[in-house]
Amino acid sequence: MSNRRFQSKPEGAEKKSRIAKSNSMLIVVLLVVIVLGATLFYSIMLASTSHSTTSSSSSSSTQQSTIQGIVAGYVTVGPSQPTCSANQSSCTEDLSGYSLEFTSQCGTTSGASSSASCRELTYGAQIAPSGHYSILLSPGNYTITGLSPSCSWVGCSSAFPESVAVESGQQLVVNVNIDTGIR
Repeated sequence: MSNRRFQSKPEGAEKKSRIAKSNSMLIVVLLVVIVLGATLFYSIMLASTSHSTTSSSSSSSTQQSTIQGIVAGYVTVGPSQPTCSANQSSCTEDLSGYSLEFTSQCGTTSGASSSASCRELTYGAQIAPSGHYSILLSPGNYTITGLSPSCSWVGCSSAFPESVAVESGQQLVVNVNIDTGIR
């Protein structure tokens, strides 16, 4: 037998691993774009058959649009450590299990009839491990109020609240960057 040393990974395996990871991320991003496109198409198709609602206090009927708008983007929280090297995969916090909170502003979303009966509703957009989120919302004004379950980083107070206006059938890109204060 000869004295040969076996490496745990052949040369180039680390580079191939990084390429495989970047290809996987590209596939995930493409799938998200396809799903968002299909969802928007489906929403537009549903909206073409709008429905009538009759108010109990009045005999007139009103038309309501069912087309929602899409709010999408990335949430980043970083840096996660004092120094980040160029070959490091990520220098941001993993936000798996978090959601971005949207609160409707009274009297501005479709379906709100009067300020006396208005209730602020909160919606959550799940954040993917990559930081991407997307949510379908009825047209109107919303406030991004923070992260759930909590936002305890230094930059949370400057990142939130943020107002957004959702338009029927439109996509709005809102990226949220939260500074951790780590230097």
